[in-house]
Amino acid sequence: MNFEKKFEQLLKLIGNTPLIKINYQFKGEKKYAYIKAEWYNLSGSIKDRVAYYILKNAYETGQIDEHTPICEVTSGNMGISFAAVSRYLGNPCTICIPKFMSKERFKLLHLYGAHLELTENFEAAFEKAAEYEKQGYFLTHQFENEYNMIAHYEMTAPEIEAKINEFPCFIAGVGTAGTLHGCGKYFKDKHNAKMFALEPLQSSILTLGKSLGPHKIQGLSDEIIPGLYPENLVDGIIRVDDNDAIGMAQRLCKELSLGVGISGGANFLGCVLSGYNGAISVFADDNKKYLSTALADESIHSQLVDEIELLGFEVV
Repeated sequence: MNFEKKFEQLLKLIGNTPLIKINYQFKGEKKYAYIKAEWYNLSGSIKDRVAYYILKNAYETGQIDEHTPICEVTSGNMGISFAAVSRYLGNPCTICIPKFMSKERFKLLHLYGAHLELTENFEAAFEKAAEYEKQGYFLTHQFENEYNMIAHYEMTAPEIEAKINEFPCFIAGVGTAGTLHGCGKYFKDKHNAKMFALEPLQSSILTLGKSLGPHKIQGLSDEIIPGLYPENLVDGIIRVDDNDAIGMAQRLCKELSLGVGISGGANFLGCVLSGYNGAISVFADDNKKYLSTALADESIHSQLVDEIELLGFEVV
């Protein structure tokens, strides 16, 4: 099977995920948010869209063929997506990842046949990846690769647009900033929507320009401000506390059976805190990659989360 046919097959398992309208009450007001359930993608996260776009472009432009080894720095989901897509295409894949990420990520990467380079931190991961690039590996550069943004501008946002007719704002946590940039710019261009970046309070790297330290919302604020971060387009930054994000994710699972990852809890809180009715966001992945983290511990008490009443949901 040639690479064109392989990408055709992959596309049947990536995208067209459900859009969920979650109804809630906060401070006496009943509102709702629209959120894409991205764990329905091939390897279980929104990053499958990006891996598809980046590698498809690389094949089409002759940057790589089926023998080219792939390398990426990741906090988890993007690496898993590249590992899954690369394995299907026949490309060997090496993932540089800090050793403090969840154990489930490492096991999934192994299952997809990736070679792991475990590092002390993200700085060391980037240094290791640069060494591989010098050896002829194709480094996908997820944090500045424009196809990370294009995937969401051309694919994710139009899928959402086809389902609803109101676009007050788009909110997303910033890891690579691809989702925020692509979807946010699309809704700005087409519907004059607001764009809000979400970050962990414990890091606050977008707000302060440098990280305050570690946090528990894996996938966001990977110790850098990514090149794709659209600072000139962002209308505001919403900071969410680690425990609030975890507590919200726990409640979404226990009360609505929506088993979302920690960033999903954060993104939903971003919708609530934005003040907009009909705010749009994503659940980037589900809770299965976090069974060894605080998400699977006893319920976390959060005063903010306690103030939110979940009223139910419907699939749009």
